[in-house]
Amino acid sequence: MSTATRGSRDNGTDPIFEDLRGAFIEQFGHERKPSVLARAPGRVNLIGGHTDYNDGFVLPTTVDRAVYVALRPRTDERVRLHSQNFGEEVEYALSKPHVSSLPQWAQYVAGVAEELRTKYGLDAGFEGVLFGNVPLGAGLSSSAALEVAAAEGLTRLFGIDLGAEEMALLCQRVEHTYVGVQCGVMDQMAVRFGRAGNALSLDCRTLEYEHVPLPLGEASIVIADSRVSRELAASKYNERRAECEEGVTFFQQFDDSIEALRDVSRELFEQHAGELGDTIRRRCRHVISENERVRRSADALKEEDLDACGTLMSTAHESLRGDYEVSIEKLDLLVETARATDGAYGARMTGAGFGGCVVCLVADAGVPVLQRRLTERYEEQFGRKPTLYVVEKNLEVTTRRADVPICEEERRSG
Repeated sequence: MSTATRGSRDNGTDPIFEDLRGAFIEQFGHERKPSVLARAPGRVNLIGGHTDYNDGFVLPTTVDRAVYVALRPRTDERVRLHSQNFGEEVEYALSKPHVSSLPQWAQYVAGVAEELRTKYGLDAGFEGVLFGNVPLGAGLSSSAALEVAAAEGLTRLFGIDLGAEEMALLCQRVEHTYVGVQCGVMDQMAVRFGRAGNALSLDCRTLEYEHVPLPLGEASIVIADSRVSRELAASKYNERRAECEEGVTFFQQFDDSIEALRDVSRELFEQHAGELGDTIRRRCRHVISENERVRRSADALKEEDLDACGTLMSTAHESLRGDYEVSIEKLDLLVETARATDGAYGARMTGAGFGGCVVCLVADAGVPVLQRRLTERYEEQFGRKPTLYVVEKNLEVTTRRADVPICEEERRSG
């Protein structure tokens, strides 16, 4: 039996919306129908590993899996939330959320609600049902999808005018303040600004972005989840950030306008690389070269040159493995297997590293062979199967009135 699974297609009548509406009524009673439905997709970063916190460039795209919320306002300040995935329900007072005492899935929603309450005047409680099919812990940004879905739903529910960039930054604050994860803003920007049929070329310093068409007419994105928990990722992530900061301090003696490795040119790096210790030199070399690869990859996509894009992805993996040292044997095997498969353009680890996923760009005709080879080699080497996802169609954020049939609102908006 294949371990590959496919996300739900959205042809304007996403069936999960209908399922969620029914689950809301079942949870809260027939007299309590939802008012708003919202969806926010997960994302995968095609290229741009560890460039975000160096004020650099990234090229993510959304996937065909998402987090869904159904919401209804209350007349008091109580908040009631039910997670279908975890089979849990929480209830608390809007003005006294005690976020840290809630289950983690509820912390994200409560954090979004608290930000809206204190900054934009959210003055009533609400009840909601949540469901997601973004894999947890696989590096596909299930948390950012949950934050954005909650923010989209609540702003629509209460008529709060919140710009898309402001929403992404609000969701990042939720991670920092209420969940305790000092993440960059790439995930929230990728989820909120992602557009079907496109990747997002994002400048992580200025937040300027460009939608870059994905020429996937006869190609697919295949994600291979190593099923390795990223236990070392947090400590090693902080270590890598400190090493990059050390590199910045070194180069500032030659140019005091440098604020991050993004500002270090290849010429300046090569001129002084011999003065750096081996570890810091390799960390800097990865970030500087990776920023170049991101921009070249965006150009390759515009030119519909999947061969060039795939080659850049594979080169990025070698840099992440050798210079930045965030890969592991299991990720390397998946990448090597993909690259040796006919029809594959390229592959790389994606996310923080030390576990998580590999992203592959492959011709449609090669997908079945790639699935089989990844499964067989991984099981033979490590005694377990990876989980494979074929991204059929990347989704974008959607928010709808729940009392209007999905297809009718689609016609009205489009």
